[in-house]
Amino acid sequence: MTQYLFVFTILALTYVFGHCSLGDSFPSYRNCVVECSQKRCDKDGVRYKRSCCLVVLEVFKWKCSENCKYDCMWPMVEGLVERDWPVPQFHGKWPFKRLLGLQEPASVAFSLLNLLTNLVMFNRFKEQIRFTLPSCNIWSLYTLVSANCWFWSAVFHGRDTMFTELMDYISAYAMVLFAFYTIGHRILLYSNQIVKNTFTVICSLAFIYHSLYLLTTEYDYKYNMTTNLLVGAVTGTAMLIWAVLNRRRMGHGKYLIFYVLGMTLASLLELADFPPLLWTFDAHSLWHLATAPNAYFMYKFAIEDCKHQRRMLLK
Repeated sequence: MTQYLFVFTILALTYVFGHCSLGDSFPSYRNCVVECSQKRCDKDGVRYKRSCCLVVLEVFKWKCSENCKYDCMWPMVEGLVERDWPVPQFHGKWPFKRLLGLQEPASVAFSLLNLLTNLVMFNRFKEQIRFTLPSCNIWSLYTLVSANCWFWSAVFHGRDTMFTELMDYISAYAMVLFAFYTIGHRILLYSNQIVKNTFTVICSLAFIYHSLYLLTTEYDYKYNMTTNLLVGAVTGTAMLIWAVLNRRRMGHGKYLIFYVLGMTLASLLELADFPPLLWTFDAHSLWHLATAPNAYFMYKFAIEDCKHQRRMLLK
């Protein structure tokens, strides 16, 4: 009965306070933040009245008011856990224990793991593909776009600001769209140059439009997520169709199938939403972990496909 009363109370508070998350709607939490800000912070809420004791907080430019929210959050979380009540989100995010000033350390680590995996596999690609082909340039660009994406993912999860969030979303879309461009370039490899140029222009305009939309409008999470899912689904479908249709002549298409299956299974983690395990590992961070091995299949396909193209040219 007490749990039902608790749920009803937090829902009522959420309604009263509008767009708040459940956690930051509690009066006790709000009072704690106000008292902390008055005691520790200057009027602007950015600087401390006295020097901050932790250098890492200064390095990552954590505002005094933000640290008050963080410090007031954990007594609330501990109290809820002790009573075996569900832990809500605070300000739209699950509670995470910082590590060296990093906001979501697991997502940072796993983003860097993806970055490392792409660089390692691209180095293997360069070791095995020493000849020049149009596709070689595409895979070099693919690596550059992917590395940029995972870099900004690590930065964003380390310190969530409007700028790092925007860079993360734009870079993520760039990677998703360039994967589509990469398979499209392979499908159109022997097509008329006008057709290939038209395809390049269309993809470029799609990226520019999406980026400008995010830059010039109030951020629309649903639009951004829907766009990425749609492009990703089209890319995966194109990869599977190409691999199946060319399975007899080009057996290395199987690596694309493995890649699509791996990314699809990893994406199932994005459907989950639960408080972080050990206040560190949430569904999104585990998704980052699950995507890292899939780079192997993408670059393995790139290596074998470039070798196949080379053989065709030498015939």
